Amino acid sequence: MTTPRIDLDGAVVLVTGAGGGIGAATALAFAERCSNVLAVDIDEVSAKQTAEACRATGSRMALAYGCDVADAEAVADLAAGVHSEHGPLDVLVNNAGVGLTGELLGMTLADWHWVRSINLDGPVNCLRAFGPAMLERRRGHVVNVSSALAYIPRATEPAYVATKSGLIALSQSVRADWRRSGVGVSVVCPGVTNTAIIDHTRFVGRRDDPRVRARTAGLFRRGHPPAKVAAAIIDAVDRDRPVVFVGWEARVAWAVHRTAPVRLQQRLATVLTDGR
Repeated sequence: MTTPRIDLDGAVVLVTGAGGGIGAATALAFAERCSNVLAVDIDEVSAKQTAEACRATGSRMALAYGCDVADAEAVADLAAGVHSEHGPLDVLVNNAGVGLTGELLGMTLADWHWVRSINLDGPVNCLRAFGPAMLERRRGHVVNVSSALAYIPRATEPAYVATKSGLIALSQSVRADWRRSGVGVSVVCPGVTNTAIIDHTRFVGRRDDPRVRARTAGLFRRGHPPAKVAAAIIDAVDRDRPVVFVGWEARVAWAVHRTAPVRLQQRLATVLTDGR
């Protein structure tokens, strides 16, 4: 079944992690298409700044909400309020995410629960809270923001890779289910992007080193602009694309993932870690 095209002019669009980076750029991109933007972030102050920028850009309505997507009850309350005021969403962008770098035995179970609760449980919470109204109306689109690292195993990022890989599998599975009801689901996999995610990344174990943090921050500063990812998210909605890769490294890595022998992939997982 082909999902109905979403007219973004006047559409109700909710973006999580909208306080900065890819989320803020995405909110602004929808505002430029005259969508009604709901900017959600755990930091409500930053969400309000994004909403203000959206109103200045062209959005007829842009509102801010403070919400921790890892808190299923808080997300359910948010959905109840949004549905009461605005009705079902036309577009849901699950963008909120954090980083965790360090070998498996260098992190605690609390570290694992933290990264999973935001990167994977967060989208699940939002899908469960906002999805039923979209399905009942038989129209809408969901975009989940994963990462090129979802298919690049790394010895030093097992938790991050696992959560982002899980998000791809989740997206493809839910897409297969929800398409029958007219709701599209896409997953976007950006390469290295110039955002402040390092400020929301835990460095643990042998990676808990100021030099590693500085090198990683320098790498991200040379990354793609968030607006490039935002444009890919808009395109995913416009064209109902199942999987979108952003950046040459994301596309090359996907090709390697699909075609390289497992032994080579395992070797790369070892050497792509600060040259070790």
